Amino acid sequence: MSNSGYNIGYVINPYGNGSGIMREKPLELSLYAAGAGAFGVFLRWMEDQLAFNEEGLADPSAFHFLLAAFLLACLVVFWRFIQEIDRKRYEISPVFQEALFTDVKLQTALSFLAGFVMALGALMTFAKSETDQYVGMLRLLSGLALLSGLVFPLVLREAQREKPRFGLLCPMMLAPMFTYAVWLILSYRRNAINSVPLAYGMDMLTAIVSMSAYFNMAGFAFGGAKPKRALLLAMLSCTICIMSLADLRYTGMQFILLATAGQMLLYVWILLRNLKERERKVIVQKDDGFEHLR
Repeated sequence: MSNSGYNIGYVINPYGNGSGIMREKPLELSLYAAGAGAFGVFLRWMEDQLAFNEEGLADPSAFHFLLAAFLLACLVVFWRFIQEIDRKRYEISPVFQEALFTDVKLQTALSFLAGFVMALGALMTFAKSETDQYVGMLRLLSGLALLSGLVFPLVLREAQREKPRFGLLCPMMLAPMFTYAVWLILSYRRNAINSVPLAYGMDMLTAIVSMSAYFNMAGFAFGGAKPKRALLLAMLSCTICIMSLADLRYTGMQFILLATAGQMLLYVWILLRNLKERERKVIVQKDDGFEHLR
């Protein structure tokens, strides 16, 4: 069969449109991150209870190793899951509207719920800030978290527009990233003289991973998205935020962590639901006798 000097050979695409487990069970697959967090929070709680003495010093314990091994295992499993998506010839679009579009009423309702919980946690944290040693930073954290909670459902609504308002969208997606940047600095200042890294390391790791996850999600709005990295960090952030709930901190900050886990779970669910098959590669034979990919 010829057409303008080309003889079409065969098509490299063994998967039909919309087929495969990757498009059939996005919610079930995204809940793996939450399930890992639920198991991880138990490990972290056991470490807090059994691996530290009354003076707050770390005792030799298998839980220190188990927690680190569990986090590494989560990273490996999540990455292999992403590789499986790639192997099945699916991909996440780097285009903001295609990657984060949602018309599912449950997802919209949950976005408002996650935003409300974060805003509530911000207000509760602000109310407790007057008696804190670092009142200024805690108030800044509260203000940024409040803004992050209010704009989260608006971010997803922008993805439903044919032409998103990127001038408004980009600052909105930066707010949660700055929230965790302040969280990281606050955690560092609180523990500047703490000689037990195992006691505060989880808090700092949570801030770093969550900040990185929001940064990579913002890449969709700024036109520099790295979809695989964004998906990996969103799953990891969801898991670690849930794990960190085992530690003691202001109740409002716990609400912020819980809301972050919910937001990241929604991001993962939406990204997986919007997976698309890669463009088909057709092997063609030109009149010059050589095979070419088109």
